[in-house]
Order: sequence, then structure tokens, then C-alpha cells
Amino acid sequence: MELRQLRYFIEVAEALSFTKAARKLHISQPPISRQIARLEQEVGTPLFTRDKQSVAMTQAGRAFYEHAKHTITSSQHAVTSARRAAEGHVGRLSLGFGGLTAYWWPQVVAEFRAESPSVELVLHPFQLAYQLSALLEDKIDIGLVVLPIEHDELATARFVNETLWVALPQGHPLAVHRSLALSQLAQCEFVMVPWSRGFGFGRLTMRICSRAGFVPRVVQEAEPMESVIGMVGAGVGIAIVPALVRQLPVARVVYRPIKERFARAEIAMAWSKSNESPVLQRFLTVARRSIRVDAAKR
Repeated sequence: MELRQLRYFIEVAEALSFTKAARKLHISQPPISRQIARLEQEVGTPLFTRDKQSVAMTQAGRAFYEHAKHTITSSQHAVTSARRAAEGHVGRLSLGFGGLTAYWWPQVVAEFRAESPSVELVLHPFQLAYQLSALLEDKIDIGLVVLPIEHDELATARFVNETLWVALPQGHPLAVHRSLALSQLAQCEFVMVPWSRGFGFGRLTMRICSRAGFVPRVVQEAEPMESVIGMVGAGVGIAIVPALVRQLPVARVVYRPIKERFARAEIAMAWSKSNESPVLQRFLTVARRSIRVDAAKR
């Protein structure tokens, strides 16, 4: 029994005319008659009564009609579901969504949810520094990382370029300057997110300070970044932070831009090269489109 036979049967049953059914299907009448005859042979009983004047369904035909309609509808749903799955509209995606990444992801996630509401999107509260490890351990499908990374098994795509600023306690001697060179920070006490573990702004701070010729004197480590800013406001030390944290409503903190052009954070999306999930590819498509739109607005 073929779906084609069921479709022919349904058209004849609804039109009660082989001629009208053939016209609607854009084929000649003989193929329809042959397929209906084969269907009746397989079912084992006539589905229609025919004479020169009319066509009518038998009792068996009326019973068969309901099941045929259900089968065709189910097959159409199956095709639609398969296509949606292949296009990444159905499935599951695990995303690193914590710490500073919660400031970068919302627009992308909102657009993805709107386009693919049937996808189960699982948000894991990993902070930026720990999303690389989460990716390598297959705890998430996609996350954000600070470039560069040295893991060939991961693919990356640039997501956002954040300039770095200095966060200073209000009244700090360096706060009188409109901008600061990194060398001016060499004698300062630093607060930062942990740099010896994780792969976030702690290591980035160490790297750019080293490039400027000094090792920062870290007096306090804290996480997340909001805690670092809070400690700056309390006068514990200064911090090198991404520009976006200036939005945080923390009292007694002032921000100054860094003069060196290399004082930037390249943030990238990262995922396993072996992950061929259509859902992941759909998410990347939405994210890249969102990045282009955001860049155009700037």
C-alpha cells in the first residue's frame, strides 16, 4: 500500500468522481482507476460502487476513508517534523549563560527562542572563565571564550570585541587623569577574578600587564566580576575590566579608558568541531545575524 494510492482514494472519495479527482490531481483518469483497483485488491473488498452515472463509497470505503485521512495527515506531520529537525528547529541545545556572558547572550537567545520555540534550550550558569572547560568536558554545546585558545578540537567565531577600562576607587590619585597608560598601573594594588584557574579576564589581565612590562600586584581575588567591582568601590584596589561593566550601578567607582590599543578582549563563540547538530548550526546562524545587526547599529 502506497501513500499515493491513499491520496488518490481520498480525492475520489471526496469528489465522488474519478474524472474530477483526476482533474484536481492534474493527471489522467486511467492511472487513478488502476491504483484504486490495486488498493481494493490489497484491502480485499471494494471501496467504491461504480456505474456510468455515479460513484459512491461502500461501507468499507467509508471506514477506510477515516483511517486513510489520518495516515496522510500523520505522514505530512512526519515530513514536517523531519524537515524542522534537519533545519535545527527541533532538538536540544546546552548554552553557557553566566557571569558576564549573561550581558552578551540575551539578544541572541531571545531571537533564537522566537524562531525555534520547539528547541529545548538549557542555560547553564557557568561564568566566562569556566565555559572553555565546560566545552571540553561536553557539559555545554556552545559557550563564550576569551581569545586566543589553544584547543584544536574547538571551533570559534568572533562574537564581540570589548575595550578594557580601569576601574578605580573614587578619590584614587590616578582618577584625575582622563585616560591611563598601563605603565601607570604598575605600582597599584589589583583586585581581579582568579587568574590561576579558569580562562577569563584574570588571565587576560595578566597577559596585557605582562605585555606592558609588569606583573600586577594582586591583593584580592573575587568572582564574579560584580564582586570585583564592589571591592574596587570599597577601596581594596583597582581592576582592569571590560567596558560593559560600567553599566553596573556600583557606588564609589570611577572608570578610565586604557590608552594602549592592545588592551582589548576578543570574545568568541566556541563549540566542538565534532558537534554536527542542526540545532547548533541554527543557533550560530541566528547569532551571526544578530552580530551583524548590532555592528550596523554601531
